[in-house]
Amino acid sequence: MPPQIYLLDGGLGTTLADQHSCKFDASTPLWSSHLLITDPDTLRNVQTAFVDAGADVLLSATYQVSFEGFAGTGDGLGEKKAAELMRSAVGIARGAFVKGKREDGKEEKVKVALSLGAYGATMIPSQEYSGKYDEGRLSVSGLKEWHLKRLSAFTPTSGTGAGAVRSNSLDEEERRRCWKDVNLVAFETLPLLEEITAVRQVMHELEAGGVDKREFWISCVFPGEGMGLPDGSSVGDVVRAMLERREGKSLPMGVGINCTKVGKLQSLVLEFERVVGEVVQRGEVEWPALVVYPDGTDGEVYDTVTKEWVKSADGGKSEISWDETVFSIVDQARKRGFWKSILVGGCCKTTPDDISKLRSRIDEV
Repeated sequence: MPPQIYLLDGGLGTTLADQHSCKFDASTPLWSSHLLITDPDTLRNVQTAFVDAGADVLLSATYQVSFEGFAGTGDGLGEKKAAELMRSAVGIARGAFVKGKREDGKEEKVKVALSLGAYGATMIPSQEYSGKYDEGRLSVSGLKEWHLKRLSAFTPTSGTGAGAVRSNSLDEEERRRCWKDVNLVAFETLPLLEEITAVRQVMHELEAGGVDKREFWISCVFPGEGMGLPDGSSVGDVVRAMLERREGKSLPMGVGINCTKVGKLQSLVLEFERVVGEVVQRGEVEWPALVVYPDGTDGEVYDTVTKEWVKSADGGKSEISWDETVFSIVDQARKRGFWKSILVGGCCKTTPDDISKLRSRIDEV
């Protein structure tokens, strides 16, 4: 039986900027997460628009959150307040499903994914497209430490598993309620093999510590015209880092590509499929889900210094609509029948209208 296709949402930050006149610059290092402080209602309205468009999975407005980012915003926010605001993003996403049209009996099918961008996404200027990280965050251990601390805002210090030690503090109960509302964890736009390894170790450490298990996916960014990561790693290197069975590393439920030009998607999907197939054939893993959410750009490229989208030299316009291109690629993957399931949506510059059109195409299958 062909795999089921599930629809993700689209570009939250760019929709806020393009359709709601939100301005993001060096004074707003949290990007769309800045609205957790200033305008949570607008944030909820945009996420509700993606629900109304037919999304099965909403990603929380936490892609660029960090304790450092909150400390550098305005007069600076301490870690306790920062953690509270981070958790509020999960509640806003969950509330968007209640507010949106998915309160029609389909709510049991919808999921909230905790969006966790690369460390580089929190740097100024952002470095998730280059992988040029601070010296202390280039190693697996340094990246693991950073990701584990950020995740601590959302996870209880222990769960309900064997050996869990219960705490009755108010903060702990808030973390438990938040983690219960998280269905999936999305590690997104990772540019380095070391960061892939780090997040897998983090998820293993949480589970080993008694925190209730959550399925997670890992998606990487493939910038420029090449077929590799910013650090030069090939798709083969990426897949093996994502799926190799090693002590101390949890296996992701899904692997894939995000924040990448749609024109490269077909070749990348085929290469992912080829390498994952080799790993499966060796009996190391079963087929995971394929996760793809490319950019919806129409000839624009992102300037990480000015935080603006500018037209590329060649214009780059496509004669085929974004939704038609993306659907054709995932439908071909569906028909080949290898992946456990397919999660598809949009990244930068994709709007609720784009997601609605993609929903219509999926529903015709």
